[in-house]
Amino acid sequence: LDGHLIGWEKRMADVKNMRTEISLKKTDAVFKKDTNYNGVVLCMKPNFAVLRLDNADDKTKTDYEAYICDGKAVYAYNGVQKTITKYTIPQNQAGVDNLMLDFMAGMKANDVKARFDINLFKTDEHYIYLDIKPRKPNDQREFVHLRLALYGPATKFAYLPAQVYMLKPGGDAELWKFNNPQGDLAGVAPANFKFVPVPGWDVKDAPQAPIGGGAGVGPVAPAGGNSG
Repeated sequence: LDGHLIGWEKRMADVKNMRTEISLKKTDAVFKKDTNYNGVVLCMKPNFAVLRLDNADDKTKTDYEAYICDGKAVYAYNGVQKTITKYTIPQNQAGVDNLMLDFMAGMKANDVKARFDINLFKTDEHYIYLDIKPRKPNDQREFVHLRLALYGPATKFAYLPAQVYMLKPGGDAELWKFNNPQGDLAGVAPANFKFVPVPGWDVKDAPQAPIGGGAGVGPVAPAGGNSG
């Protein structure tokens, strides 16, 4: 386990920016209903990110969840409610306190072990599977159990995130798949992560609490910068 965690840390430390396509399936435990989302995330060190997820079955293109993190704050967009919520990042905080974005940006091996109860579930020629349970209250509110698959060390995408399965406290589940990862893209700069207002939408400050849209990725404007 330690060897793989260190390999993950070193691999992500070498990546200045990363873009990957996302497919997400959310399963409602009560109604036994699946909702599928497609999107893209772009991350850049130290803590910049743009992510958007669109409901694959929504023809109106209004049912989407999104984030922009400009290094100082996270702006959460909710396409259905037409709201933007601003979460200011504390100056002493590493990362954006959003589980998926933290995974995409990479985490230090010691931080992973301090934050989670983590075990090596299995390995094969393609992937490393990590079994993760939350230790901290913020994470416990987000998920009960999580399995993270990293691309294996002998593959082209060694130690980049490949898939996350998450079981949430109410029984709902999420399956995230990260496809076609690309690292160190040319031309990526802080300007790509500027807040984009939406005409007619108000920006409201979030209550003073941890960001934690976290695992479920709450409501970013598209990577192209147009909030649609």
